[in-house]
Amino acid sequence: MAKAQSVRGLDPCAPASRNACLIALQRLEELYSWSQAADNPQDTVHQHHLRIAIKRLRYTLELFAEVLPAGCQAALTELERLQEELGKLHDQDVLIALIEGTLSGRQALEGSAEAIVFPDLLEEPPSMVQVGLSHLLQRLLQERERHFLAFRQHWQELEARHFRQELQALLQS
Repeated sequence: MAKAQSVRGLDPCAPASRNACLIALQRLEELYSWSQAADNPQDTVHQHHLRIAIKRLRYTLELFAEVLPAGCQAALTELERLQEELGKLHDQDVLIALIEGTLSGRQALEGSAEAIVFPDLLEEPPSMVQVGLSHLLQRLLQERERHFLAFRQHWQELEARHFRQELQALLQS
């Protein structure tokens, strides 16, 4: 997981609202540093980092809600939705990797975290189970594609309405 960037310019003697805005602005920049993941359905690693960055910004806005501009509340709804959409993708990515690892055999799983948590995955599945897992894998891949398209559409809607610039303006006022 990508480490959160440190926030420069914090002043312990400044009003909490000033420091909260600086922190939120930094978290917003971190979020958009991963934005290329919204255009590439195969970029699962950066999508996960994007989700974590969204979570950090969301929690920052929630934590400092009392001292941030009231307009930040509307951003929380969008961030929550993005986090949920990317969470679904991540859950599917993990399940897809487990199934692919099971179908590809022991070599892919030996020593992995999945093998430690699910030691039965190291056993060769019966052919009937392989057929079932193959069908499940295809269904999951199709579902993931639909979920990614829904996420991307939501992201593009936010981009079209200049979500980033709206939130920056609120935090800089």
